[in-house]
Amino acid sequence: MKKFFFLGAFIATITIANAQVDSSAKNFAKYQNIPSFTIYTVPDSTGFTNKNLDKKKPLVIMFFSPDCDHCQKETKELMAYKTELKDVQLLMLSPANYPTVKQFYIDYGLAAMPNIKMGQDVNYALGSIYQLRTFPSMFVYSNTGKLLKVFAGNIGVPAILEALK
Repeated sequence: MKKFFFLGAFIATITIANAQVDSSAKNFAKYQNIPSFTIYTVPDSTGFTNKNLDKKKPLVIMFFSPDCDHCQKETKELMAYKTELKDVQLLMLSPANYPTVKQFYIDYGLAAMPNIKMGQDVNYALGSIYQLRTFPSMFVYSNTGKLLKVFAGNIGVPAILEALK
C-alpha cells in the first residue's frame, strides 16, 4: 500500500512540474515578434520605443529587479562580455521605481556599454505582455525581430551568444 502511495505522489509531482513548464513555454511562444513598447530610459528619462531599435542588430530584452541577486550577477556578466556584445542591442527593463533603476544603472557602470538601454517598465506593461514569472528573464530576438530563444533565470552570457549564432 505504501508503494502505491509513494508512486502516486511521485507521478503527481512529475505531472504538476511538467504542466508548469509547458504552460510557461506556451506563454513565451506567443511573442514571436518584438511587441510595441514605450519606456523611459535612465539616466535622463528619455522616451524610447520599439521604433527606436536598430533594425540591423539583434536584440536581447532582459527583465530584472535591482534587488535580485541573480539579476545582479547577470548584469556583472554582461559587463564582462561587453566586447562580445557590442553589436547586440540590450534592453534592460525593471518594474522597480525609476530612482531605484537609475541607481542600479549607476552602481553597475552601465553607461560604459552604449548598446544598453535601461528603463522602468511603467505599470509593468511589457512584463504583463510576456507574463513574466522569473527575474531575470531574457528574450533574444534576431535582427529581423523574430524570437530566437527565451531564458528564465540566471543563464550566463555564453548561452545568449550561442542563441544569437
